[in-house]
Amino acid sequence: MIAYVEIGATIFGLIQGLLVMLNKRSNWIAYIIQMLLMVVFSFSMNLYGDLINNVIYVVLGIVGFIIWNKKDERDIKACSIRERILYCAIMLLGTIIAFLILRKTDDPLPLLDAFTTVSSFIATYYMMTKKIDTWVIWFVNDIFYCIQYFILPRQAISLFVLNIIWAIMAVVSFINWKKIMKKGE
Repeated sequence: MIAYVEIGATIFGLIQGLLVMLNKRSNWIAYIIQMLLMVVFSFSMNLYGDLINNVIYVVLGIVGFIIWNKKDERDIKACSIRERILYCAIMLLGTIIAFLILRKTDDPLPLLDAFTTVSSFIATYYMMTKKIDTWVIWFVNDIFYCIQYFILPRQAISLFVLNIIWAIMAVVSFINWKKIMKKGE
């Protein structure tokens, strides 16, 4: 059963990745479906940080769908230096706090789970607000997710491969969004 959930999440993740790379609002529908499947997967693997993350992502997917309806397709911007310092500081502090909580559970990888959880929230926020920095954060996040899914006691190979693909798509998305940004200037 869990293998089908993992495969379904992978398929919807690929669909969502392609749609967001192309700057399409419909990416949020695939995102919501994928996150619902990831709730089931995370619960079954005892990845509590990811579980909380994915439940919140369902809500963020709905918000993202609404926000993207109100935003112009070309309304992509870069973060300021101040914003970059702020999100790095939040990522570091959030990871430490989440790790301290998760290490008290049976989470098999509390530090990785903490980092991927916190960095995913930050990346999602910047994706919702159409900041190109989202793709740098997603790239780093996807690399760490690859590590997490590969070294889990019960490896999640489909999600490992998905995150390799997403890391590549993050680079392509950055390039595509940069082109869209330049057209809007």
